[in-house]
Amino acid sequence: MQQSEEAFTVTFAQGRSERMRLHDYDRMYAVPGLYEEVIQRQLQCASPAKIADVLLRVAELESREPHLLRVLDLGAGNGIVGEELRARGVDVLVGTDSAREASTATARDRPGLYSSYVVGDLKGMPELGTLVRELGINCIVCAGALGFEHIEAHSFMELWDLLAPGAIFALTVHEDLAQPGTSDIGDELEALRAGEADTDLVISERFRHRLTTSGEPIHYLAIGARKRA
Repeated sequence: MQQSEEAFTVTFAQGRSERMRLHDYDRMYAVPGLYEEVIQRQLQCASPAKIADVLLRVAELESREPHLLRVLDLGAGNGIVGEELRARGVDVLVGTDSAREASTATARDRPGLYSSYVVGDLKGMPELGTLVRELGINCIVCAGALGFEHIEAHSFMELWDLLAPGAIFALTVHEDLAQPGTSDIGDELEALRAGEADTDLVISERFRHRLTTSGEPIHYLAIGARKRA
């Protein structure tokens, strides 16, 4: 079964049951705490903590303190990655997601976490370029939002091109999508490994992203990169 097809059943206090797919984010975010219970606790998702650690490790290589990082969180959802970054000392966070329910859930569950939260498809958000300039964004994180009909690789790279030399990104991506010739993401990563876009990949680690609903491990790659000065 593909990740996008995994499903579970929620039984509410009133006795009503509802079946949801794991990728039905709008329905999951509408129930306070449901995403955290299913994805983070029961399926043991490690991507939020992993991507935060990778970003801080790349920053350390650049001798940059966490409070100097100004991060754009792509596919921010209801703010779990942002919360991990804030716990590590990052002050300036901008979130973006294609689901309006994600913004609503973030405001409900983690008010004040993001300086701004932009809703819309990455290709249709010119205001992100303005935010990058006005807030001095120097980092991008993208936890599991590349591929699977979410963010396309070329849209990510167009945004990366807006950041100044010395910028950092950290992302997690399914290991199958990360291979060249299998997806646009894999092809872009291969180009970066070859030194294109003035970018150096400095961290690439395989890790267990989470469990499937049947208990099998799903492995992703955690990748950290910096733009040459």
